[in-house]
Amino acid sequence: MEKADPKLPKLTENDKEVLRQIIDHSKIPDSKIAEEIGISPQAVFKIRNKLEELGIIKGYTPVIDFKKVGINVLALLVLRFKSGVWDRYSDDFVSERITKIPYIIAAYRVADARASHILLIGFRNTAQKEQYLAQIQTKYQNDIEIKDAYTFSVDKIITQNPIGLLNEIIDKNDFSKYELFPVDKKK
Repeated sequence: MEKADPKLPKLTENDKEVLRQIIDHSKIPDSKIAEEIGISPQAVFKIRNKLEELGIIKGYTPVIDFKKVGINVLALLVLRFKSGVWDRYSDDFVSERITKIPYIIAAYRVADARASHILLIGFRNTAQKEQYLAQIQTKYQNDIEIKDAYTFSVDKIITQNPIGLLNEIIDKNDFSKYELFPVDKKK
C-alpha cells in the first residue's frame, strides 16, 4: 500500500471544488461557493479553514494593475551571487534579505552554473531602474554579478495568471495537449 505524502495532503472532491472556486474567484463568499457546488455554507467554511490550516491557502493576494499604481517598467534580472557571499552568509539569510527589497515582485533561487537568483523587479520608470542596476554594479560589485537583464514595459505583460495550471494540478491532469499554434490539417 502506497503511503500518503504528508507534504501533499489528500483532498476530497468537495475540498477540490471549494479550492477551485477560491482560485477562480478569490473574494467569493462561502455562501456563493455553497450554492455553486451544492453543499452547506458551514461545510464550505470548514473546508476553507482546513485548506488554510494545511497551508494550501496561504493568503488572498489581490491582482494589481501595475500601471495604475505607478509601476511602468519591469526588469527580469539573472544574478550570480559570488562565492564570498556564501562564505559570509547562509542561503536562508540571503533569501531573507532579498524578501526585504521593496522593488522585488518575485524572487527565485536557482541552481545553475551561471546564476544563483532570478528576480522580477518593478520600477516607476527607466531612470529608477538604471539607478538601481548601477547601484548593484558599483556597491555590490564584489558580491553580485548581473548575468542578464531583460527590461520591458508593464504594457507588454501578456499574462501572470496561474489559474489554469492550478486547476490542472487539482484535477491531477498531465499537462494539457494545448497547442500554441493551430495544427495545419493537410488537405
